[in-house]
Amino acid sequence: MTSMWSPGEESLADVPDAEALCRLLVTSISARQLTPSVAVDTFRRLHDVGQPGRVDSALLLCTDHRWKRTSGRVLADIVATGILDDAEQDELAEELLSYKARYTHPAEWFNGVVIELDLGAPQEPQRTDPSEQVTSEREVWPPLRSWAAERVLVRNRATPKDVLTRARGLPARDGAAIVAGAVHAADELDAENARLVVDFALQHNQNGPRKAALEQLIAWGEIDRAQALAASDRDASIRVWGENLRTEAPTQSSLFD
Repeated sequence: MTSMWSPGEESLADVPDAEALCRLLVTSISARQLTPSVAVDTFRRLHDVGQPGRVDSALLLCTDHRWKRTSGRVLADIVATGILDDAEQDELAEELLSYKARYTHPAEWFNGVVIELDLGAPQEPQRTDPSEQVTSEREVWPPLRSWAAERVLVRNRATPKDVLTRARGLPARDGAAIVAGAVHAADELDAENARLVVDFALQHNQNGPRKAALEQLIAWGEIDRAQALAASDRDASIRVWGENLRTEAPTQSSLFD
């Protein structure tokens, strides 16, 4: 049954069901940042009781601009609720590796009016049949891509070559996040693929993957190699990090930092 609730000035705490939540997140765009607990508490309230659409809710919550700065924490805390089973987490991970996440919903959510933006020429609003289904695209923030890359590799849902190919096809920051996530999965891969991922990351032009790869070398006990590579790195912060290896015990950085 289609929910009769319609979004207005109500807060997330007022949405009565998962469909209403998805409608609010698709049609009500807000740049106001909310704390991760708002998203997670809403997810738990609606889905602890078994309402369907858990993957949709998780996808729309963690890709919403209200949590752009804390998207990784929102995702981590949603996963930590234990509400999403393995198959649902796999589905979510695969969607978060897309160029953009896509969510299909009734056109009537926009009152049947769709405005297509073309910077070259003004467009008139186009009316659609309210019964039709339309697809909204969502930006996927880098921490979400890191989690997704690690997830699909650990679960054998994709090969390292496939994941690295996907990284090459995305904008630099997104691709770097995928490579870093792949490095975090290295200990779950066979030796050949683990080396493939780490060596790829060591050559990356972004600092994040190189730092993750150096930390992985440390975890493997290859401290001398990590120090040598860090000492010649193009980035000053990584060179300093390498110098500190001699006096400080290295720690694995968090995926959601």
